[in-house]
Amino acid sequence: MTYDTDYREAPLAAVDTAYPLTQQGADTPGAFVVPTTASRITAIKIFVSGIAADVVTGTTFAIHITGGGVKLGNGWFVGPLCSLSGAAVTSGGFDYRGAMTYKTNIPVSPGGSFSADAFAHGEDLGTAHLLLLIEYDGDPGRIVDGDYREDDIGAAANTLVSLTHRGAAVDEGDFRPTGTIIEVVFGAALDPTGDAAAGLVFAPAVQLSGPGLVQAGNYKFLGPSGPTQPDTDVAGNQSAIVNPERYMTNIATKAGNSTIRAQAQNIESINPGHAIIGLLYG
Repeated sequence: MTYDTDYREAPLAAVDTAYPLTQQGADTPGAFVVPTTASRITAIKIFVSGIAADVVTGTTFAIHITGGGVKLGNGWFVGPLCSLSGAAVTSGGFDYRGAMTYKTNIPVSPGGSFSADAFAHGEDLGTAHLLLLIEYDGDPGRIVDGDYREDDIGAAANTLVSLTHRGAAVDEGDFRPTGTIIEVVFGAALDPTGDAAAGLVFAPAVQLSGPGLVQAGNYKFLGPSGPTQPDTDVAGNQSAIVNPERYMTNIATKAGNSTIRAQAQNIESINPGHAIIGLLYG
């Protein structure tokens, strides 16, 4: 076992579209090749960059890892959230945050290969760039797999919406758990449209339910929240990249065909958002 890292990246031009992460700047090495000394992936880091364009958008991001070189069931992981607010005269720069980091314990096949695809959801940022870093044989975490669902919320305040989509706009329905849920990640990318004179509340929330949960419970979680300003499509001067809220959990699930439903809403406001929830299994 020898510590090592590698990365791939690619631009994302449209939402709900798979973009293979095969590039490294001017080079295109293609799929990840597992070092011959590696035994496991101990961290997955997802970075988002881009240009603060003269648009108003809210975008979520995710990756999908597949291939014989890595031992994963689902292989879906949520990335950062991005909101752009600005018009031609007033748009500003990004408020940067760190990567979305998952501490994992995922076995690999030395010398094998695996691929990673990037996805954007919500609205087309048009200038997004996603970067994925893989760490081999560092300090392992507990995560062995991940899955996610996403959908739009906020068309009606205080109204639960089932999150069922994943990847290239595929309606996957409810989660089909594959192990104990050891972490829940949740958030929504604000679409900062200026549709109220005094600003709007942005407070996304999600709840889990269904026969796939061993124990009855509330299972309600909040995402990153905050105030918006009025007429942000004209007067806004800030764009933000933030990570979803993370909850360390120990939620027992039922194997087989039992399902877990994720329903999200925006509290007290019709300000639109694009919600995404990830379940991490251990």
